Amino acid sequence: MSSTANRTTADSALDSALESALESALESALDSASRPTRTPVFRRPAVMLLATALAGGALAAGSLTTTASAASSPLRADIVKTATVEKNNPQHNREKADNCNFYSGYWKPSGDNICSTSTGGVKWRSNNWCADFVRYVWKKSGAKTSKIDPWAGSFYRAAKAGTGTWHERGSYVPKPGDAVLYDWDGGKPSLGTNGWDVDHVGVVVNYSPIGKKLTTIEGNTTKTSSGGGKEGVFLRARSNTERGDVVGYVSPESR
Repeated sequence: MSSTANRTTADSALDSALESALESALESALDSASRPTRTPVFRRPAVMLLATALAGGALAAGSLTTTASAASSPLRADIVKTATVEKNNPQHNREKADNCNFYSGYWKPSGDNICSTSTGGVKWRSNNWCADFVRYVWKKSGAKTSKIDPWAGSFYRAAKAGTGTWHERGSYVPKPGDAVLYDWDGGKPSLGTNGWDVDHVGVVVNYSPIGKKLTTIEGNTTKTSSGGGKEGVFLRARSNTERGDVVGYVSPESR
């Protein structure tokens, strides 16, 4: 589903500034993590994130330190890396008209066969594709994807059936590589009946407990919360709060 939500002008300005700063910091951290080291220790580089906002949404001087690629396992690091590669892949990181996109084509028969574009032997298909993006990233990174389908809520249903582990918001500290589930419908975010109220899903790439700030990479979204421009794969600044519409998280498991 499309991830555009109603926000204030100040919120949108802050989102834009945060997303730009986070994107630069994340890419720098991933670049550092990929350099050879003299020890076999798995590196967890620190990222400095610009976070302090003034009234009207302008950034003030300030930063906070969080863990970037983060992860407590190589699988989680691989998921963050794969999501970042996809975000930067101009061959298929933007959708075309009628929700035509690469990721639903990869998961054929997801969606409708009405698209003319093909990339790398994959014929694009038309569908709401946030879940197809996240399950693609998980699969390419070595995570289980059994029972996950084109519906965002299927991550919850799959977790209850043994593919990953479900965590309700507030009961868990998000980790990079997790799938984060959102409910846009107003009021308190909820799963509804067996996850069918879930509207959107993304990949967690960073979390700061200070302010409960999430950094995600998501498909079938716009670059900022204002909703302008073509939908695609973008880095987003979110909040692990009720106001942020987060329902909960699914942790990945290796195949």
